[in-house]
Amino acid sequence: MSKMTLHEKLAYQFPYDVELKFPAYIWQTWKWTPAHGEFNFRDQEASWTEQHPGFIHEVLTDQVAAHLLRLLYASVPEVLEAYDALPLPVLKADLFRYLILLARGGIYSDIDTYAIRSAVEWIPASVPRTAVGLVVGIEADPDRPDWKEWYSRRIQFCQWTIQAKPGHPVLREVVVRITEEALRRKRAGTLEAVVDKNVIEFTGPALWTDILFDYFNDGRYFDMAESAGRIDWQNFTGMEESKRVGDVVVLPITSFSPGVQQMGAKDYDDPMAFVKHDFEGPNHPWAAKRLSLRGNATSSRTPHLTARTIGTLTRSISQGPAEPPLLLNTVPEHFASVVSQFGDRPALICRSPTTSADTLPGVSVPASLETNLSYEALDLASNALAHSLRSLGVEKGDRVAVSLGNNPEFAALTYAIFKLGAILVPLNPGFNVKQVTAALNHLDVELLIIGAITDLAYKPCRGRSNLPLLQGLVPDLESGRVEAPEIPTLKRIVVVDNSASHPLSGFPPLSSLRSLTPFSSLITDLAGVRRSSAAAGLVTPDSPLSPSDTINIQFTSGTTSHPKAAMLSHTGILNNGALIAHRMGLTPADLIVCPPPLFHCFGCILGYMATATSGAGILFPSPAFDPLAALRMAADHRATGLHGVATMFVAMFEILHHHPEWLPPGAGAALPTHLKKGIAAGSSVPESLMRKVYEVLGLRGLVICYGMTETSPVSAMTAPGDPFEKRTQSVGRVMPHTKVKIVDPLDRSRVLPVGERGELAAAGYLVMKGYWGDEERTAEVRKVERDAEGREEVWLYSGDEASMDEDGYVEITGRIKDLIIRGGENIHPLEIENCLFQHPLVAEVSVVGVPDERYGECVGAFVIVHEGVVPEGGEGAEAEGAQVLTRESVREWVRTHLSSHLVPKHVWFVDKYPKTASGKIQKFKLKDTAKKLLEEEA
Repeated sequence: MSKMTLHEKLAYQFPYDVELKFPAYIWQTWKWTPAHGEFNFRDQEASWTEQHPGFIHEVLTDQVAAHLLRLLYASVPEVLEAYDALPLPVLKADLFRYLILLARGGIYSDIDTYAIRSAVEWIPASVPRTAVGLVVGIEADPDRPDWKEWYSRRIQFCQWTIQAKPGHPVLREVVVRITEEALRRKRAGTLEAVVDKNVIEFTGPALWTDILFDYFNDGRYFDMAESAGRIDWQNFTGMEESKRVGDVVVLPITSFSPGVQQMGAKDYDDPMAFVKHDFEGPNHPWAAKRLSLRGNATSSRTPHLTARTIGTLTRSISQGPAEPPLLLNTVPEHFASVVSQFGDRPALICRSPTTSADTLPGVSVPASLETNLSYEALDLASNALAHSLRSLGVEKGDRVAVSLGNNPEFAALTYAIFKLGAILVPLNPGFNVKQVTAALNHLDVELLIIGAITDLAYKPCRGRSNLPLLQGLVPDLESGRVEAPEIPTLKRIVVVDNSASHPLSGFPPLSSLRSLTPFSSLITDLAGVRRSSAAAGLVTPDSPLSPSDTINIQFTSGTTSHPKAAMLSHTGILNNGALIAHRMGLTPADLIVCPPPLFHCFGCILGYMATATSGAGILFPSPAFDPLAALRMAADHRATGLHGVATMFVAMFEILHHHPEWLPPGAGAALPTHLKKGIAAGSSVPESLMRKVYEVLGLRGLVICYGMTETSPVSAMTAPGDPFEKRTQSVGRVMPHTKVKIVDPLDRSRVLPVGERGELAAAGYLVMKGYWGDEERTAEVRKVERDAEGREEVWLYSGDEASMDEDGYVEITGRIKDLIIRGGENIHPLEIENCLFQHPLVAEVSVVGVPDERYGECVGAFVIVHEGVVPEGGEGAEAEGAQVLTRESVREWVRTHLSSHLVPKHVWFVDKYPKTASGKIQKFKLKDTAKKLLEEEA
């Protein structure tokens, strides 16, 4: 902390989480406690206890307050120095109220105040308490021309009563300003010159008011893109009901200043009267009047909750510098809290594929169908599905494999599986029968949920029929039994019939394939489930859920021979999604279009989990990527955000440039007016592409996420407020509750200095639990180490080459593991090499990533043929009877045995490889060779 600014120290020491409950504390200070004989505020003090049964109510003396601050602020010595240096008791009292609320939260009220009604009533019933972190009242609202002779500000917020959650940014700012100003005056020798008339500007309501208005207009905390202008006194003058600005509720003058008989304040018995400040002392006539109100104050408070309304002055909270604390519950528990707050807001909007008539000539083109689910509807649908899955035998810990595109079935299944405590295993729908078989066997999967048709990117309504794949798994699909000789654990296959969207698929009616279970038998209508339905009742897992339970298993490399299945927990996935949402500034008002697939961490965590933890809505424009569908979805719903990898954005640019007529009239020009936010993942975005994203799509809040599946996945990320060069030349800074270090790849115990390149490693809540059934490879990357204080930490070594600058920005400079990133999708060369090694004509093969204009990288294969085999174009290839290996036959072999995206774009035949003295292939030299060959071929 010694290198942190005062702001950073306070944010680190006292993090702010708006979703926490208001702490049940009441803090007051006076020179005596209520037990002292000369304590003259018994009625006032008692009113707070009477109105707040169960609260901890403390009246602290100056001496006790000073000791308490030394305990709370021991790690921030400059605050203690400033407090001790303040020359007047009133200054110390002012600073103490901010300090105690910053550290502990609750209610601070001056000792000469009466509680008329409980703080439970201060926030209108229409406003979720998990969306408010600060409650303030108006002290002065003068409308007289000589107001400056009486008050310091045209609207003045009172400081005699404040309710707050710990760490609120306004409290942090006021503490910083007072501390820095006090220490500046101390060094200048002018601090002792402060007199009473200066207090209001130094520590009092003038400073408090200024900081609140600064907060309301601070782009670090609020989304200012659609602001109608600066929020100032005019937005609050004359108000008679509460108004909300982001996470602050402002109460009218009647609430904390009733009975002053001026400025529109009403009397003590008004429903909006909550606190009375006794300006004249304990003998004021108010004391007698209060006694007559004590009996009915409690009985009258509840009806006023539902009668009051909240004003319309709101701003959505964007990103602030304070980092939120970890969420310590499970995904279903947190989802329930989101549903309770945002149940009527859109959670999910999905569209089925459609295409133009000329794409499928002579065929009736299906219309796109849109499914809309609010958070409440998604909750009910996932409950109904969970009950159906349980009837199929799914229990906690069971692996449920799902091979679907981005559709409402997959989205609802995700939460259904989580609620049961089962483990979601998302499979790439493009997997062939060998890959699916390997994956199911590796995890002993008993239930597979798969689409009848696999949607293909860029080819809407022209998908791949999964009938051959299903026949490969279960040879007799008509027997009514699931007998899968290659997968002995498999008990049931559920099929989502999406064949209507693919008129040429030829998939037979599911009723004729009796061994398969139609998804429609689990739930007939995802959007039609009602709360009155017994099937939509609450879901209770057969044993309690724990945040450390494995919730998701993601395959991180090939599944044909040696798969790596990363086990991710509730804690990892839930917090990663929530922290991504926090850094990019997601709010419940956002609608985010998400083309990246749900079977990948991008779609399911950066997309779906980030929106679902923030109350935002996610929009899936098509089951597989279709640039036109993505643009139409964004235009039709006036979406505020759009995710994608670089190739997706390029494809959308091509449509906007060459075929704007495919969109609704004016839609292309309107996109920049409402698109603001988004994520690009996989690597940093080149400056030229970023500028085009700004200009064409308006995504000025686009952020870059870096990570790996094994870290749930994001460990570093840019922020909307980062400098432009950092957003194009780095992957941002480390995420909250995460540690990152750059180490010597040959000696991981040696942490490298700032600026040096080495292997990136990450530690924290986000590290996977390990690879399923593979302790050896888990041990290669997941290391338990001890920190400087001897505590155990689990580090995940990425294999990526990186460097970090003095400001903490991380740059990925290479891939130690030779990972290929093709259009944002990770490809492991070893998987392709293992496949080609099995080709009868291939002796050796080495696969590397080579530059590609469209995908950033593509697959290049250097092949050595067996003796006696002639490579294409080689001497003797035309001879009769020659055994020739062609480039196309190499590609076809990979296409047959693996997925199409793994097929090498470039195949070169060589006689030998550059190798080290120990015999290892020097792949970096092969990459250089590939670049030269591409230049010669151009």
